[in-house]
Amino acid sequence: MAWTEDEDKKAQSQGVESESQAQSAITSVDNGEMQDEQKQQRLNSPVSSEESEQSQKLWGLLESTLKENLIEKRRARRWKIFFRGLSFALIISVIALVMSDADIAEMDTSSNYVAVIPMEGQIGAGQPIDANVVLPLIDDAYAKPGIQALVLKMNSPGGSPVHSGIIYDAIKLKRQQYPDVPTYVVVEDLAASGGYYIASAADTILVDKASLVGSIGVISAGFEATELLKKIGVERRVFTAGENKAFLDPFMPMAPASVKKWQAVLDETHKQFISAVKEGRGERLTDSPDLFSGAVFSGSQAVELGLVDGLSSFYQLVNGEYKGLDVLYFREDKQPWEEVVKSFGVSVTNTLLESMRLR
Repeated sequence: MAWTEDEDKKAQSQGVESESQAQSAITSVDNGEMQDEQKQQRLNSPVSSEESEQSQKLWGLLESTLKENLIEKRRARRWKIFFRGLSFALIISVIALVMSDADIAEMDTSSNYVAVIPMEGQIGAGQPIDANVVLPLIDDAYAKPGIQALVLKMNSPGGSPVHSGIIYDAIKLKRQQYPDVPTYVVVEDLAASGGYYIASAADTILVDKASLVGSIGVISAGFEATELLKKIGVERRVFTAGENKAFLDPFMPMAPASVKKWQAVLDETHKQFISAVKEGRGERLTDSPDLFSGAVFSGSQAVELGLVDGLSSFYQLVNGEYKGLDVLYFREDKQPWEEVVKSFGVSVTNTLLESMRLR
């Protein structure tokens, strides 16, 4: 086979073209790889950073949503506890009132009982021991057919001689109207002044050996500040119609005539007090000079002086001579809403405090 020079050049030229095409292919492959790497870098750098930020935002939003949901659940639970406590207190109050009314109704018709009137605190208008409140309670106690005895649980430092005298007279009247129903005063800590005034109307006074009894006297206390006004340079101006109208003014000196008149009022009140005690206690009183001096005596001393009848307690009385009888308390009637509010007080307060602690 003959090989010409022209064919040789053609073959060379084809070889160069082949090499050129191969080089171009290699170059294109290299360029493709570079482009892929650049794409991958672009994917791995800014785009993935943005996705990471978006992912963090998404997780943060999800976390805050879950927290808010948890808080709402806690709030709902607190309110649920609150209303449950409120409802429970209301139910208990209603049940207690119904049972109390049922017990009283049953006693009215079929039971003998000891009537008890608690008397605790100061004596006077608007005070815990108010004659306007106590007298209706006494009437209610005696009006019930099964009464076997009236017991006044006394714990009072005294107060108004007027209200003390009114209650004293009411007890004496009931003793006359119901001679077969004995009246007792059981003293706890204190039966002093007006408290003892009331107690002396009873058939029997019982005390603890450490109780404080007596103080059969009258007191009126005040102060004079006329020199104080002079020191601070203040002049008091008082206009009255009646020369004795301002005789107790602490910023004015008290005239001797006013002192004498006021002392006469106190002495007269003291005489009324002494007379009531003597009428109530009678020959049981001893002839002691300290008896009406305003002194206070212990329970044991009071027994020796005849101010009281013996040492005992309310528990011993109702579980001794009157054992087996029902004990019926007579207290001031209050509006139903007052009782409900009172019963709610502790429960609501505790619930609110518990709610605050859950936050």
